[in-house]
Amino acid sequence: MRLLKFDEAISNETDGGKIWVFWKNELDVQVVRMSSQFVSLCITEGSNHFLGNFIYAKCNRLERQLLWEELNSDKRDVEPCLFAGDFNVIRSDIERCGGRPRNRVAIDEFNRWIHQGGLLEMNSQGGKFTWCNGQQGLSRAWAKLDRVLLDANFLSLFPTAHCLYLPRTTSDHCPMVIEFLSDPFSYGSPPFRFQQMWVEHPDFMTFVQNVWSESVIGSGLFKLATKLKKLKVALRVWNKSVFGRTYNQIAILEDKIENLENLLQRGWDDDIERELVRSSNELSSWRIREDIRLAQIAKIKWRMDGDRNTKFFHVWLSNKKHRKIHQLRTSNGLEFNSPEEIHLWSC
Repeated sequence: MRLLKFDEAISNETDGGKIWVFWKNELDVQVVRMSSQFVSLCITEGSNHFLGNFIYAKCNRLERQLLWEELNSDKRDVEPCLFAGDFNVIRSDIERCGGRPRNRVAIDEFNRWIHQGGLLEMNSQGGKFTWCNGQQGLSRAWAKLDRVLLDANFLSLFPTAHCLYLPRTTSDHCPMVIEFLSDPFSYGSPPFRFQQMWVEHPDFMTFVQNVWSESVIGSGLFKLATKLKKLKVALRVWNKSVFGRTYNQIAILEDKIENLENLLQRGWDDDIERELVRSSNELSSWRIREDIRLAQIAKIKWRMDGDRNTKFFHVWLSNKKHRKIHQLRTSNGLEFNSPEEIHLWSC
């Protein structure tokens, strides 16, 4: 918890479950109920509050019946409610591909619970399926087991909330990100930042000399300012083509793997299977390179040679991103109460 930069945590471990929920002190979180299959929390931030139910359903249908009964509560008619997690059941046959047919009774029970509670699917982006059994060939199977459900009260409170399914990496499930509000810092172009890793590239000095040697007409300071501006623009392009290709290549390979999986879901083909395995191995190599790039951005030295932990570096990068200025008071008494006001004042 200390490494992940969270202040508090709760788990249903004592009830035989495997759910952990972490949060920071900016949130007021109160435990409402919990069992081996869910943790229900009342979450408050400022004037907003809702009932967050985090699910890890059992694979057994009879145990899931108990889950549906436990999640029916009088509070659902009053508090905005969200249900998120691994429900371990699909809503229809179009949410699976490969593997054995799913239990129709279990599907009907799940849909009945959703309809009786007046729940809606949260808008989502990403892959069609959220789980893969990780096997190869005809034994491979996909399904949508993870989802976010919400009621009308929650939708009124967070009308722009949406869910994003990220690509699978080490888990058989896709990570799921829920965004409630838009980022107030997402306006304008990102500021220019010099990257130390550029200096280590063998072509860096030659590239800078070529840009700097271009003739500029004007006085000394004007020429200096113009050359610096031209160099900044050129470095942005150079950084994207040389160092940015790690991320681009990962995105290309992820799209390729998704397309190959879609083809295999329609019908088995040995050539497509071999290409999927080859692309998966190549993607793994590019992700290792991305780990090294993230380590440089996070300004963290490797504590163990050969250790590649993407999650570790993403935690540090996320922590750096959240250290932003929301309010500012200048020495002459001017006050700025939003990131946009600060941005406009500094321009």
